[in-house]
Amino acid sequence: MKPDTMRKIDATLGPPICALLSLRRKILDRFWPRRFGSLADAPVGKILMVKPAEMGSTVLMYAMLKRAREIWPDCEFHFLVFAENTAAVDMLGLVPRANVHTIRTSNLFIFAWDALHRLISLNLAEFDLVFDLEFFSRASAILAELTGARSSCGFNRFTMEGLYKGSFFTHPIQYNPHIHTAQTFLSMVEAVIQPAGQIPLNKTAPKPLDELELAKLSTTPEEQQQARESLYHEAPACPRENRLVIINANSSELVPLRRWPLENFIELSRRLLEKPEINIVLTGTMSERPESERVAAALGGNRVINMVGKTTLRQLLVLYSVCDLMITNDSGPSHFASLTDLPVITLFGPETPRLYGALGKNKIAISAELACSPCVSSYNHRATACNDNACMRAISVDDVLITCHDLLRP
Repeated sequence: MKPDTMRKIDATLGPPICALLSLRRKILDRFWPRRFGSLADAPVGKILMVKPAEMGSTVLMYAMLKRAREIWPDCEFHFLVFAENTAAVDMLGLVPRANVHTIRTSNLFIFAWDALHRLISLNLAEFDLVFDLEFFSRASAILAELTGARSSCGFNRFTMEGLYKGSFFTHPIQYNPHIHTAQTFLSMVEAVIQPAGQIPLNKTAPKPLDELELAKLSTTPEEQQQARESLYHEAPACPRENRLVIINANSSELVPLRRWPLENFIELSRRLLEKPEINIVLTGTMSERPESERVAAALGGNRVINMVGKTTLRQLLVLYSVCDLMITNDSGPSHFASLTDLPVITLFGPETPRLYGALGKNKIAISAELACSPCVSSYNHRATACNDNACMRAISVDDVLITCHDLLRP
């Protein structure tokens, strides 16, 4: 299913289903009460994370998972995700593949069929705690509620005009659009260990971003050597001693307005190639191959390596570990690069780096910060009315090039 179709289904069917589930839960809690209040000293063995979409933001959950493991040392993590996001969970290194439960989204029938089967198996697993990690998605809230977990944590609009997603969480938390997403995820764990009676959760200070523990990619020298060899197998004429600059010129179909004009990426690459010690590496998914071929054709020469659609996610991460810089639109790769020390320049427009900026050393965000930006948020299901991404076009090639040279200095 396309993102627009999923949004429409969520907006039309979601509210009445959430209302019915809220009534159902009110009745059930009178006869079979769940665990409310602080879970700090409660026996929590199995924890389910409902995070169906957005591979990149999965990386931002690492500090949350580590904190949960501190509180409940013997806890077992499970994830419920869309099938295409399995690899993102693997990157965290904290969740066995057997604990990743997937739902296919190729069409509505398959989605419903998989969701039903997963809910049956998840109910049988008897989870102690479920986190709904989507800020205002009704579908994820519905799935979380129907897992039958003894306690649940998710976002509630309270008195806000935000999107309605029911009132069935034992630990409802208020979404704060003024703190980074990694801090928001971490605050959910803190919320479930707070004393009972607090409205809304969570009344603790967010941990500073520079103090958050980040996931790290572990690679072998053999993997890194294979990554280098794959580059020069693709482009044998490229000088092997050159520095490697990644250009990731696309973004997911979820918010296509996040894309910097392809002509700007071409011009930036052309000016970077004026330095003979630089090779350009193009990355992306197979569906982005036509755009990458257009970039490669425009650049010409023998110092452009087109790896678009030719790596697995793991191979792409290893590639990051041997390169010197990446320039990318606001998309998953900027967060994947947080697993490495690769310097990254991320270009922001419809969204804001204050919430979704990549974490780690030498992760730079550039934004024109127009008055209308950011226009994409959890409050509008990332379905902006914008018909012209002037915020992206306002980012100049000169500004990005200056930052490139700063990060490439020895």
